[in-house]
Amino acid sequence: MSAPTLLITGAAERAGAEIALAFAAQGYDVHLNHWGQSGQAAAVIERARDAGLPGAVRAVEADVSDPAAARAMVADVVAHSGRLDLLLHNASTFRPRPFAELTEDDVDTSLGVNLRGPLFLSQAAAAVMVPQGGGRILAILGNSLEESWPDLVPHIVAKSALARLMEQLAVALSPLVPCNSVAPTQFYRSDDGVNDELRRARGEDPVASSLTRIKGVPVRETSLADVIDVLLFLAAAPASVNGVTIRVDGGRALI
Repeated sequence: MSAPTLLITGAAERAGAEIALAFAAQGYDVHLNHWGQSGQAAAVIERARDAGLPGAVRAVEADVSDPAAARAMVADVVAHSGRLDLLLHNASTFRPRPFAELTEDDVDTSLGVNLRGPLFLSQAAAAVMVPQGGGRILAILGNSLEESWPDLVPHIVAKSALARLMEQLAVALSPLVPCNSVAPTQFYRSDDGVNDELRRARGEDPVASSLTRIKGVPVRETSLADVIDVLLFLAAAPASVNGVTIRVDGGRALI
């Protein structure tokens, strides 16, 4: 039996790269999407080879916000692997900017990468998955559903709409293509301090340990390993798990 095939968007760096490697470690043949990051993508592929992972990692360059490029990317994956078993919407764009200073380009870029792109890429993937008899589509929503981030309004709106899109796809593609989402709170911090500054801007302290306090309640912070574990679960979960969003936030949304 051939290895399952994954197409993950925006996976040349940061969390996307680690998620791609985690799936390759589970035997998936991973098609790692990037846009203008050939060097970073090559480094991820080299890491997979050096680690002797059972699944292959291959780079495929495409602008996910361009529907024609998305369709061509799916066709390229199928031409190489013969099928597409799992699509993971990981690509995201962040342009921190006060609401009063937002530009049309800020909004269009965020909607293009975070919503319009996943819609048409899902359409292209479904055109493969349904005839082949099945597949799965997953999306990472981040903490957009429960939290307000005043300097990331277009991003929050686009990711929230993506959550609703995934619910609609779960019905439109039922029963052959389960569609589910993961909504973690901040789980990957960059070395440049941007993540910490965004937290400070909304009145939160940067992560200092595995626990934080919200209204006096100790809450466990989310790790990259937590998110990967949930994604791996959803990738192999019973087909009846469809149209759900799993929060991975230590329960902070309830406080």
